[in-house]
Amino acid sequence: MKLNKNDIVMVMFLFVLAIQTGCQQKLPDGFPEQLVPFNVKLTHNGSPVQGAAISFFLEGENLPYLVMGNTNANGVAKMETTMNVFSQSGVPSGTYTAMIIHVPKPQSPNADFGKMSNAEIDAHIEKIDAEIAAMPHPVPKEWSNIKTTPIKITVPENGGSVTIEITDSKTFVQ
Repeated sequence: MKLNKNDIVMVMFLFVLAIQTGCQQKLPDGFPEQLVPFNVKLTHNGSPVQGAAISFFLEGENLPYLVMGNTNANGVAKMETTMNVFSQSGVPSGTYTAMIIHVPKPQSPNADFGKMSNAEIDAHIEKIDAEIAAMPHPVPKEWSNIKTTPIKITVPENGGSVTIEITDSKTFVQ
């Protein structure tokens, strides 16, 4: 059988349609249907805080999904909503309590624990722990606990962003 140009176009169209239809994922039960883009910028004395994990908890609700993001080199976390292995960019609108955890990254190189004795592993871990303890910790410790964090963030229905500026004397959420 010989295909003409119209047949080839039709086959390609049906192939693309089948792929698009098969790739559409059904939202898991309990996953929010409406998400809006939302970013959090975290700075300390004007400098971006990289590597902070930010989680949102909807006030008064136990949710089957998580809202979270990690700050990049610019201190910006693009928030995502995740449930099991399903994840989508964006956040349901609402008022949240934010929990922020930041552990500074040590400068020591990663070790190949498979080639080290137990004593060498222990010594390396102690070295890393001491290095982390000596590093500045810009995010207040109470922010890493949902019961003690003072950070409240409102995500409007059209999305947006917020900047959290940590200074040595005050914290501002804008």
